[in-house]
Amino acid sequence: MNQTPAWGSLLQALHGSQKVRIDSGFVDLLSSKINIPPGIRSKASDSQNHLRDFLSRERLRDTNFPRVLSKADSDFLGGSFARHTKTWPLDDIDLYVPLDGHNLFYMQNGQRLPYSVQSDGNLLWNPLLTERWANGQYVSSARLLLEFSRVLARHYQGSDVRINGNCVSIRMKHGASADSEGLGYDIVPCFSLKPDRASEFEFYLIADGYGGWTRTNPRLDTDICEILQAFHNKVYCKVVKLVKYWNETWLASSISSYYIEFAICTEFLNRKVSNQPFSAITEGLAAAFDALDRAFIAGDQTSWIANAPAIRKPSLTDYQSGLLKFARNASELACIYERLGKDVEAREQWKSVFGDFS
Repeated sequence: MNQTPAWGSLLQALHGSQKVRIDSGFVDLLSSKINIPPGIRSKASDSQNHLRDFLSRERLRDTNFPRVLSKADSDFLGGSFARHTKTWPLDDIDLYVPLDGHNLFYMQNGQRLPYSVQSDGNLLWNPLLTERWANGQYVSSARLLLEFSRVLARHYQGSDVRINGNCVSIRMKHGASADSEGLGYDIVPCFSLKPDRASEFEFYLIADGYGGWTRTNPRLDTDICEILQAFHNKVYCKVVKLVKYWNETWLASSISSYYIEFAICTEFLNRKVSNQPFSAITEGLAAAFDALDRAFIAGDQTSWIANAPAIRKPSLTDYQSGLLKFARNASELACIYERLGKDVEAREQWKSVFGDFS
């Protein structure tokens, strides 16, 4: 009996080995230049636990400090650090702090909107209704950030504490190195809102940086990321970080991190809906560059959350948009070469996008 494998099976095996070899080059790139070192991630974990404990206990020292939710919701990490899509250096860890909404309502233009502001039900009165935090009958996002910055500056003396748009940023000395100023935390006080309609996602109200409020849901982003990471054979987070690294290296970070991630997330989610998982980094990268270029051509991206602000299209020069188009075409060509078993040609295409990563 002939034991020689069929040519189709042999070519398929060779094709698989090419992908593994090229993927291993990207894994090395991630390990050497992109991923957060485990030791720094451990220090970040210790620091954020202390920070969360401090904010939840501050009301014991200052009864006029707002209560942090612990039942209806609780503080949580958001952003790319929580999603494991953050690239080095670790300069902004987002900590969301949902405040007790006892006796608060969501109002717009004098109308009460159909959402419940979450409360643990433990308060008899809400300090957020005093003039320290409120402007008239409305909680002021500007005063909220100002008071949080004062409290945090008192506790973290020696650290750089400042209001930064929709959050209070703290720059600590942990993790400082030649290419990093140290661990950075963005503290985001917020309110947890539950819609009356079951068809809507829950969301958080955070300061918009201009004295008003805006909607977001970083928990939803993290949940979707975890689903995609599992479905796509742990390729998703690697792909997102590689494209972010490309953006930092070749476009000087001209495309916002979230714009990149949302475009890739949408593409990978569509693949999940059609039951088409990625098994190789290279396949995912080609789809990611294609999705990012298509998103850029289309313009702003629409959030998952109703009435949340659009994810703004970046402003790129003609040269930068050309680099994005080139990355899209070269990554597609690299995958074609891989399918043909042409490892050398495929690797050259990837080098034209990322430089020498092997």
